[in-house]
Amino acid sequence: MKQLIIIFSFLLISLNGYCDTLDYWNVYINDSLIGQFDTNSQKPTIDLKQSNINKNDLITVKYGTDNPCSDCIYVLSVLIEVKEKTPEVETAQEFGKLSIKVKELQYFQNKYGIDKYRFHYHVRTKSSTNNSDIHLFELNLI
Repeated sequence: MKQLIIIFSFLLISLNGYCDTLDYWNVYINDSLIGQFDTNSQKPTIDLKQSNINKNDLITVKYGTDNPCSDCIYVLSVLIEVKEKTPEVETAQEFGKLSIKVKELQYFQNKYGIDKYRFHYHVRTKSSTNNSDIHLFELNLI
């Protein structure tokens, strides 16, 4: 009888367990960490004061996941509603640095008055046209 209870206990524990994968990303200005987020982050937002940044500064994102891909291209893009090409960078390295110059964002701010930028992360595979798109955070230049 005790063996039966032990077997049922292990069975119930295994049915209640689940696999938890968590993607995470760190955001830097040059080499200074300004944000840490993961898939559980609620409305990730970063506010940057214009007076604290230079146009030569870089916004860098490092994205990590539990399920790496061997033939993938990782892309960081900035989404804004204009009819021009928006900043985008890519790398083939898992958890590689993806950097966009602040002066590229300031260009759109000066020309269109845009001060909110949505950063997205894409994973493209060479063998598939199915691309994943993940909203990382919103950057506000104030």
